[in-house]
Formats: sequence, structure tokens, C-alpha cells
Amino acid sequence: MTLMFYMPLFNRTRLTLFKDIMPKSMSKGQERYLKALVLVFLLLLLVLTIAHTEDNPDWYFVVPGLIIHLSAESFLILITSAFVAAATRHFIIPIILYVRGRSQWEWDPRPLAFWLVITKGIALYFIELSATNSNLSSYLNVTCTFFNSIFVIFLTVFLLRIYLHYFVPFLSKVLLAIETDTQYGPILEIIGSIMILIFGLAEFLNQFDVDIGVLLAGIGVAGLVIALAAQDTLSNFFSGILLLLDQGFKTGDMVYFDGDYCIIRDFGLRSTKLYNIIEHVVVIIPNNAFASQNIVNVTKPDRYVRHRINVGVSYDSDPSKVEEVLLKVAAGNADVETDDPTRKPIVRFQSFGESSLEFVLVLWIKNVIKIRQVNSDLHHEIFTNLRKAKVVIAYPQRDVHLHEVS
Repeated sequence: MTLMFYMPLFNRTRLTLFKDIMPKSMSKGQERYLKALVLVFLLLLLVLTIAHTEDNPDWYFVVPGLIIHLSAESFLILITSAFVAAATRHFIIPIILYVRGRSQWEWDPRPLAFWLVITKGIALYFIELSATNSNLSSYLNVTCTFFNSIFVIFLTVFLLRIYLHYFVPFLSKVLLAIETDTQYGPILEIIGSIMILIFGLAEFLNQFDVDIGVLLAGIGVAGLVIALAAQDTLSNFFSGILLLLDQGFKTGDMVYFDGDYCIIRDFGLRSTKLYNIIEHVVVIIPNNAFASQNIVNVTKPDRYVRHRINVGVSYDSDPSKVEEVLLKVAAGNADVETDDPTRKPIVRFQSFGESSLEFVLVLWIKNVIKIRQVNSDLHHEIFTNLRKAKVVIAYPQRDVHLHEVS
């Protein structure tokens, strides 16, 4: 029964025993080293205890009407699982964090990793008990199934979080280094999450001996019915996948959609979210409707945007003076590109209108997000400077001549 002496050392799942015996003035590094020494010492005691009981490795507990047969192997499994869980939580995972050069986790995996090892260790413990207690096999098998199912749930959640927090960002960076315009993150999240959840569900049902083949056949029939009843939802889902793969847009791009300038906020399973920068609202559009419309991505190939301002002046105006005023206004705006020779502002004499001489000022705005504000500022400056230059801005008018008929 020497082995039973060590069991209380593992009853505290958060290892508060270490905190009780450590000096208050110890640093975190010294505390970690002391924990490692204590765990190694306990493991050595465990090995010596098992070696000591090789000649008589079994114990029997007599309960009224029942004899429970316990083997040294069963205790070894239970205590080893507690040791591995503690080592994983306090040493293995912190070492991985240190190797990654991080001070904290994006998501802390220690609690789930700890309970993963504990639940699997308990399940293996009951399997060993079932092998030596045939009279209790039915009860022990049910208990083992219960802990295995809990283990599968923990494992599914653990894999899902590891995938979303580590693998998806890593794979996205690798793929973006190859192709910069495709957003793989949402696609990887959707496909990977579905696969992990299907795996978890299949393993969970397998613990209860559910026939997966029959279940899949039933799911296939139900899936057909659901597909017919949810055609719009499925259409939105696949439209979202195609939008992501089409390389036309990515989160943060500005688009000209339905007469407004909007910024793409998010691609979802059913809809796309756009931020209307003029109205300061978020517009939610079904993916199939978004994919079927003509949309201008104004952030490609860069954030420069060409802008035109039409100006009509009276027929009494000097075209050279008009051109000079317009170029001066464009050069005085800090958001208008004037350094690049290929993008300098130009003025074109367009046509002789019914009531005015038609000019157009063509320029490049440095940041498409400012297009509305720059357009307003330029119109103010053009109006003010034309008035100072005594150039009359034309307005629609018609001269009617009456002739007296004798």
C-alpha cells in the first residue's frame, strides 16, 4: 500500500501544493525550477514503488458483497497521467511559448491540455480495472465510455482552437506570400472548422457504438431536404466562397457600390458587411446579391483615384485664364498629386455648349477615401478663384428675339 501514500500529492489539479512549500520571495524562474525538481522526485518515488511491488503487484478491497481487485498498473496509469498533465501545464506549454519568443498566448491552451490528459488517464485507469474485475466490467465499461466521450469533446474543442488561433494565421501568411490578393483566412476557417467538428461528432458517436454508416445515410437524405428548403442560404454560402477565391476584393478595400463609397468589413457565410463612409452605417448584403452586381474596387491597383470636375463659363471668358485658374486651384490642394509627371493635373477645353464654354479639370487624388472632401474643397476654391479673376460661371439661359411682323 506504499503507492497509496503518493496519491494525495496529485489530488490538487492546479498543483497548489507547490505554492504552499515555496518561499514567498522566490522568482518565477526559481519557482519553475523547484516545481520541476519536485515532479521529477515524485516520479522517481513512483518508479521505485512499482518496482518494489513487482512480486506482489495486486491489492484487494473487500466491500460487503463485492471484491475489488486493484493492480499496480492501474495506479501507474492514473498517477502517470496526473504527472504528464502537470508537466504539460507547467513546463511543456510554457517552454513552447518561450521558444516562440512570445510573452503571452493568443489563446491559453493550458487548461484544455491539462484536462485532456486527465480525462484520458482516468479512462485508461477504468479500462485496466475492467480487465481485472470481470464482475464489474459492465459498470466500468460505462464509466470508461463516459470519460472517453468527455475526452473527445475536450479534444475537439482543443483542436478547433489550435487550428483557428495558430494554423489559420500561419497558413494565411504562407499563402499571402504567394498570392497577395486572395483572402484565404475565412476559407480556411470555414473548411477546417467543419472538418474538425465532423471528426469530433463521429468520434463522440463512436464511443456509444452508433453506426456511422446508417447515420450518414440518414444525414444524406436530410441534407437533400434541407438543401431544397434552403437554396438561398446555400447560394449565399457558395457565393461567399467564390468571392473570396475570385481575388477581386479583400477586407479593408474600398468599393463603389450602389452609388456610394463603402469599405468591406467582413465576408461571412451568408452575407458581406460593408461600411458606408458617407452615411456612417454598416450595410449587410447577401453574398449572391453582392456577387451578381457590377462593383468597382477603387483601391486597386493603388489608392490613387482619377477625378474630373466639369466647369462651364460664359462665352465672354478667356479660355487661357480659365485654364490658369483651374490648374492653380488643383496645385494648391495637398491631397492632389502634383509631383508625378504622369499624374499632374490637366485642363481640357471640352466643347462649345448651348450656354457656356465647357472645360474639364482632370486630376489624381492621393487617397480615394478623401474623394468626397477633396471634391467639395476643389469646387469651393474654383468658384472663389473664378470670381476673383472676374470669370463668369455660366448658367443655363436662352435668348429669345422677337421680330415685328408688319
